[in-house]
Amino acid sequence: MLSKSELKDIRSLHEAKGRSAQRRFVAEGIKLTGEMLGAFPCELLLVGEAVAPGVKEQLQRLPEGDRPRRLEIVPESFDWSRVSSLRQPQPLLGVFILPEEVATLPTPTSGLSLLLDRVQDPGNLGTIIRTADWFGVENIYLAPGTADPFAPKVVQATMGALGRVRLHRLKDSIAFLRSFDGARIGTFLGGEDLYQADFSQGDRPTLIIMGNEGQGIHPDLEPFIDRRLTIPPYPLEQAHTESLNVAIATALILGELRRRH
Repeated sequence: MLSKSELKDIRSLHEAKGRSAQRRFVAEGIKLTGEMLGAFPCELLLVGEAVAPGVKEQLQRLPEGDRPRRLEIVPESFDWSRVSSLRQPQPLLGVFILPEEVATLPTPTSGLSLLLDRVQDPGNLGTIIRTADWFGVENIYLAPGTADPFAPKVVQATMGALGRVRLHRLKDSIAFLRSFDGARIGTFLGGEDLYQADFSQGDRPTLIIMGNEGQGIHPDLEPFIDRRLTIPPYPLEQAHTESLNVAIATALILGELRRRH
């Protein structure tokens, strides 16, 4: 059984300070935790007694190296609120090891990639990661000021996509944009109509830059953006809300680019 100290350590992973100190993060729920197994090393799997048989069966189907290092089965009386961040906790929680940050970032040579500039809402970030996974985006670059992708709300919103999309934290967004050898497309309220723009650029890699929820793309990044896109409202002659949610805008842009290619 877990000690009070261990329960406290798990609970602290819901905060950035705890994740940074322990180099671990939490995933909750049967489906989500199952998606994380194999994608990240699992240090501990906490399982409710009622679902334990099914979980054990699932674990047997995994390669031995993907199985949790430690399996703890807790009784039905266990108070999941001691370790969970959910309003309605599920009887399965995994503690996973954070990936090591690499010194040299990979530079895409083809396909679509995303750069998120200070996207701060955890739900938006998680939804963007999930959407990127759906549209086959393999690399997402996170500018300084972007929400922590391993915060519980982000992990939950990705619905498992976190294990399939490669995330890269940038220390210097401008230096990365300078080094990117491909099309750099930014989203603005004023720009080319997404549905009228010409995207014929051969096999060159394409980087889509999405900005902060309230401020958009930082002015310092604008000089390094080749094209400015806007998603037009419909119909144009009517009054509309000021802007789209950044996660919705990302989905529309990725969907249109995939439709064209």
